Amino acid sequence: MMDFSKYSNLLRNTHKENPQILLFFGNILLAILLLIAKDPWDWFKKTYQNSESFYKIKSEEIQTIISGRKGQESILNRNLDGWTVQLPSQLVLPGDSARIEELIQTCLHLRKFTLLSESNSVSKEEFGLGGDEPILELKDVSGNSLGKILVGAPVRKGSGTYVLDDKNQIWLVKENLKSVTGGGKLDFFLSRSLVPPFPMREKVSEIRISGLSSINFTLSKQAENWILKTSGGQIIASSEEVENYLEEIKKLSADEVLLGRSEEYSAVPKDRNFKIEIVTVTDRYVVSPIGLTKLGSYVFQREGLSYRLVLDPWNLERILQKDLADFSSRFPSP
Repeated sequence: MMDFSKYSNLLRNTHKENPQILLFFGNILLAILLLIAKDPWDWFKKTYQNSESFYKIKSEEIQTIISGRKGQESILNRNLDGWTVQLPSQLVLPGDSARIEELIQTCLHLRKFTLLSESNSVSKEEFGLGGDEPILELKDVSGNSLGKILVGAPVRKGSGTYVLDDKNQIWLVKENLKSVTGGGKLDFFLSRSLVPPFPMREKVSEIRISGLSSINFTLSKQAENWILKTSGGQIIASSEEVENYLEEIKKLSADEVLLGRSEEYSAVPKDRNFKIEIVTVTDRYVVSPIGLTKLGSYVFQREGLSYRLVLDPWNLERILQKDLADFSSRFPSP
């Protein structure tokens, strides 16, 4: 048997010589026990956040994503410039990196917490898993599958989604997979940016807005200053305001994508036509409509894209109806 007498003597001697030390460690022990009992941060309790994840990987380890309805899957592939989308027709087009990264982060947050069924006999139709549901599969750089799920119906109240894993188990996850997958739409992950992404090192030297008589102006970079030029002269512009304006232009994103001959459009009337130009040391990027839809939205054809982009006019108001007084600096040019 273990002899506890020597430990008891050690505690007595320690208490006599250094009672504060024994009291200190005693308080620490009580605090730990209280923390375990109360568990204010749910460290010792199974919650959604600390449950097993569907995808036990890091974001950068994902090379390929397969998303879409059976027979109509799009293949998203990572490359040095971002992402590409391979449509079922085998056509490869630029991907919308922001949407794809949002999908990845959502996948990494999925947890196996609420198991609804693991029986083959259960009716899957009530969970939106009747056979036409979108597929979601992640693969690594070697082409190995990191896991596949079928995306069922969203919960009627809340943002959760029913999913079926590769073990035929039905789970309820908290994330809204319908919104981040676009419900399996073919064009959901295609790039919608009106201005092609270009490297940060490719410094902008000029921004030109023309076509509409009320907004013709140029912003030019001269040394450390931005100069606002209009028909009435020129002034030094606020660098911060110009940079914000440039970011607004670069963020212009289509509301809709037109693949093939999916919709007719008419010519743009002269009083509604315009041109936005971003000039860098090595390139020039132009945003200018080629037509109008029946509902009056602008249609654009970005260079390098085989499809067209549609943007509602009100989304351009902050660019085309910019108050030039916002650019004003306290120091006018000589």
